Amino acid sequence: MVYRTILLRSILGLIILSILRRNEHDIVNVYDTFSNLMRITTGGKLLNFGYWTKDTINPLQAQIQLTRIFGTYGSFDTAQTLLDVGSGFSIPALHWIHRYSNLKIFCLNISLKQLKSANSEIGKIQHSKDNMINLSFTRNIDNRIFHINSTSTSIPIRNESVDRIAAFESAQHFKPIAQFIHESRRILKYSGQLIMAMPVITNNSDLMPFSKSYNLGILAVTWASEHYSVSLLESLLRKDDFELSNVEYIGGKIYGPLAEYYIQNRDRLRSEIIKEYPKFLELILYKSMIKMKRESDRNFINYVLIRATRK
Repeated sequence: MVYRTILLRSILGLIILSILRRNEHDIVNVYDTFSNLMRITTGGKLLNFGYWTKDTINPLQAQIQLTRIFGTYGSFDTAQTLLDVGSGFSIPALHWIHRYSNLKIFCLNISLKQLKSANSEIGKIQHSKDNMINLSFTRNIDNRIFHINSTSTSIPIRNESVDRIAAFESAQHFKPIAQFIHESRRILKYSGQLIMAMPVITNNSDLMPFSKSYNLGILAVTWASEHYSVSLLESLLRKDDFELSNVEYIGGKIYGPLAEYYIQNRDRLRSEIIKEYPKFLELILYKSMIKMKRESDRNFINYVLIRATRK
């Protein structure tokens, strides 16, 4: 009972801080607190919404699918060096290393805890017998994936040194994002590309405060940083002399299917969640899923892939 009370106070404190201050350190604390909740609901540590098709059977499969789509979208097959900013537990990087044999990846994350976890689990994941993960042994991996503890707005990498910069469902947490874009231009080689995948608010909702228009419960906490629109992102990229190569809207394959999966499997997921978290948290999560689907259907939120080339 005492533990539950402490946990409840901790969760409420994190929620309040993340909403009021909205800085990267608070967001990291939120993710560290809720990482096990994400593992329970998705079956893994990929930390993305996932991309759903008619053949997708669970969130982990959807997350792996989005990871693959992102690599294809970013033409990782033609790159040799990739900086993954906001790399989480480096699971996407392992998938890309496995799929693209010439790629060297620098995983940058503000969370030292996540980086240490990623570094210690690389070998375990490589030898996993989980058919869903399906990562066979990759040779020379220690010389192809590197971990860097840093903020997204002051990156300790030399000028014009990488082919791709990836912000895979992380750029919504970067503040100020203009500084991240400026750093990206500095670090990218000529004709190098900045690739982003992220939730956005739609341009026609710019005049409406996010806190009033998008009441997403716990999802507003895990998306408690800035809520950017595509028009703003495009403006900032062009201002820093990037050429917009492509923007794809894929929210229809993201939010609704995820919400439907949770609703259909709520009894099973709830029984697992309340073993470690207060019951009220699961109720908030459930209501959040319903609200997320509603706002997506109303086109108040979307999800985009953005590719911009350094001139």
